[in-house]
Amino acid sequence: MSIPIRLFDGDVILNIDRTPITFDETTRTLYNRAITNPSSITDEERRIITRRPPPEEEDALCRGRCGQSLSELIKKAIENGDSLTYKESVIIAAGVDSAQNERLIHDAARLSAADRELLQRARAAATTEEMKRAQESARNVMKRWGNIQSEASKTLSNDDVRNIQFALRVPWQEHVLSQTQVAICGLLIFFPRNMPEWPSFKEQIDIAVYHGLHSTPQVINEEIMAKFTLHYVESSNVSDDGDNHVAALQSQFFSMRDGGELPQGLRLDAFLYVDEEAIQSQGAARPFVWLLEPGETARPLKVHIKHIAPTLFARLTQRDLSPAEARHRPYRHTSELEMLHRAAAWSKDANGVVDGVWPPPARYM
Repeated sequence: MSIPIRLFDGDVILNIDRTPITFDETTRTLYNRAITNPSSITDEERRIITRRPPPEEEDALCRGRCGQSLSELIKKAIENGDSLTYKESVIIAAGVDSAQNERLIHDAARLSAADRELLQRARAAATTEEMKRAQESARNVMKRWGNIQSEASKTLSNDDVRNIQFALRVPWQEHVLSQTQVAICGLLIFFPRNMPEWPSFKEQIDIAVYHGLHSTPQVINEEIMAKFTLHYVESSNVSDDGDNHVAALQSQFFSMRDGGELPQGLRLDAFLYVDEEAIQSQGAARPFVWLLEPGETARPLKVHIKHIAPTLFARLTQRDLSPAEARHRPYRHTSELEMLHRAAAWSKDANGVVDGVWPPPARYM
């Protein structure tokens, strides 16, 4: 029996097969033998019961997803489970073939309660002690990541989440990871001298960046999380009044860049800075830092601290991509400062007043 589910006012119809299924006698006999006499089960039979592919295929699938064979991954989980990445823990817990795992869940829902119990008992009996230990480590890692993701989600609005999702459609992570000669990626940020409120604002910035990068462990590579750096530099130039500090900061950035003072891997076409106005925003709903470019005549841009990473960094990295189409998709426009200002013109605070803080909701990007 197929159940039609109508989506988008009937424009899309999903047919979900709910036809009951039962085990044939051969399968039922194998499952019962696994439960009553697990030592009699061969490796091939274990794989049939647990729906694991043959060893060579399994290792190839595993290498394709994480660069290691499953046996190497299991060894890592047993010897140093805390070192597993989120992706590795999911592979161990759910299997190397995610599509197959989804089919198993769907098929299990079509079994009778008695057959579901038989399947669960047979799979438990057919799972080796080594795999059970590895899966326990993997579940602990997934639980830890679940807590981290939950804490991050508490700080993000629906618009924040959508902006992060859009940023993750840009292949910026692949580009950063292809730069194997550099140990970090990120942005320089100038901060003022002798401002008592600065340490608490810096902590707020660091927490916001952490939550942004850890909000989607299913998609954001942990190597990227470790690489991303805000390189803080104290500067007297941000204490100046008026537009003079903009030119002074640009000059200071030029001097550091051309003098080889910037750690390799930081963006050389843009930097951030914090002045008194930015620090005073820390109690607001949308606290910000300033984005500036060396030699750029446009005015600095307010950037919400929640979106320094991944949203802003993805957009800046997008400038390096090719072909030209890759430098704006999935957005309407490229990421020159003028275009970012144009998008920020749609940004509003909680009271609906335009505040010019980038990014606006993703639909305006």
